[in-house]
Amino acid sequence: MFSDEDATLVHAVQKQYASLNLKLPAATFTILAAIALTSSDPLTIQPKIIGLATGCKCLPKDKLPLQGEAVHDSHAEVLARRCALRWLIEEIDRAASNGSHSAWISKTADDRYRLKDGVCMIMYISTPPCGDASMRFLATFQDKEIAALKDSAVFPPLSPNVASRGRDNYSLFGVLRTKPGRADSPQTLSLSCSDKIARWNVLGIQGALGSAFFHPIYLTKIIIGQVPPDLHDVVKSDCERAFWGRLQEMHGLPEGYKLNRPEVQFTSVGFVHSRSAQEHCSLAQRSCNESLTWVADSTSPHEVLINGLKRGVSPKYRYKMIFWPSLSKVSLFHLYRRTRSIENLPPESKTYHQAKESMTQYQMAKNCLLGEGQPFSGWIRSGARWENFGSSGQQSTDITD
Repeated sequence: MFSDEDATLVHAVQKQYASLNLKLPAATFTILAAIALTSSDPLTIQPKIIGLATGCKCLPKDKLPLQGEAVHDSHAEVLARRCALRWLIEEIDRAASNGSHSAWISKTADDRYRLKDGVCMIMYISTPPCGDASMRFLATFQDKEIAALKDSAVFPPLSPNVASRGRDNYSLFGVLRTKPGRADSPQTLSLSCSDKIARWNVLGIQGALGSAFFHPIYLTKIIIGQVPPDLHDVVKSDCERAFWGRLQEMHGLPEGYKLNRPEVQFTSVGFVHSRSAQEHCSLAQRSCNESLTWVADSTSPHEVLINGLKRGVSPKYRYKMIFWPSLSKVSLFHLYRRTRSIENLPPESKTYHQAKESMTQYQMAKNCLLGEGQPFSGWIRSGARWENFGSSGQQSTDITD
């Protein structure tokens, strides 16, 4: 049941978004996502929104950066999670500067951090996420002629270890799907947001690099907008299947990891820049090419991205550190290396890819999910080719920076 606390959180997200004053081009729409923390401590000001983002674009395979300087996937949910990751790692530095005090995280006996007792992490999304969770939802709004055309389309049988191309095989449920949904768009290596949320429900929000500092951190609840009341049961069933139901046969996870089952709730609070809110516009609608990202308590809290790069940055300057998006792989790797120093962990001479691979427990959990014969064995991995760089962005096979 949607609670007063949930409503307060959604309104807080909307207020934070409005304060950033993003101007969308005429006849465009976008998707908003955010991650917030709540606490059972009545003295803590809450909800605490730690990351917020908009977006519905991702880079095609032939545009992926080799030095980690551009964000691959700029869908709102993925960016919001990267915002949350950056906030979590930066909170370690803030806690160290404040006598090791944080209202939200605490250090454990093994010198890694976790969320404090009574702290919950909640995600808000302005519409059902792309992929498995939204297939029936989208079908209810589809033009009858298009629906008939899709029904008559014949696709090759989908192997259990292969991801479907966008919304091909749209009558199949529980399968991995790549972005984007449109068949006329360039192919990407990015999996749908439904698939990525499911992955976070096993491996945690903190990801591979974050697992150097944090025990797995899981979402307690996901609040979704733009779903009419008569579709609540259908969409909730689809979300539960997409987010965790299709992973129940998985086994062998290492200690600390689990199959997380976040509660799914809906909100009637609208989003000002949603597709439905723009329906009054007489011009043909299209998704906005730009993405907004915001990280709470950060020295440079918000950025606008286009094609995975900061808006307005000339191509010749994209490799300079000052122009890296704060959520890019190389920027997060630089933060990771700096935080290792703050935590007095031994320095590493590794590439981004090598650093991720060195997180043994995380990689064991990942193999339980993505390995051969496992539920997500069809996951498309970008691999070392696009992760072979150091924390200064240079490519190398022997990084010593």
